[in-house]
Amino acid sequence: MERIAVLALGMFALGLDAYVVAGLLPGIGSSFGITSGEAGQTVTVFTLTYALAAPVCATLLARRPIRKILALALAVFGLANALSAWAGSLL
Repeated sequence: MERIAVLALGMFALGLDAYVVAGLLPGIGSSFGITSGEAGQTVTVFTLTYALAAPVCATLLARRPIRKILALALAVFGLANALSAWAGSLL
């Protein structure tokens, strides 16, 4: 049961990051002085990167221990989100 809870938490974090942000785009745009459309491009870039990198990473890491890969991926994802929270601009 513990494994499922950790996996569910990771999937919740990914879903929250990719899809809930869409409702916040007008506020994000005004914070950075850009339009909602330009702010929306950040979601597009994230989702496109995720879609292109997932099969490549799955192929390259197929023979590695799954627990370590998932833990590392979640740690990198969390660190990247923390760093983006401190961004002063979109560039």
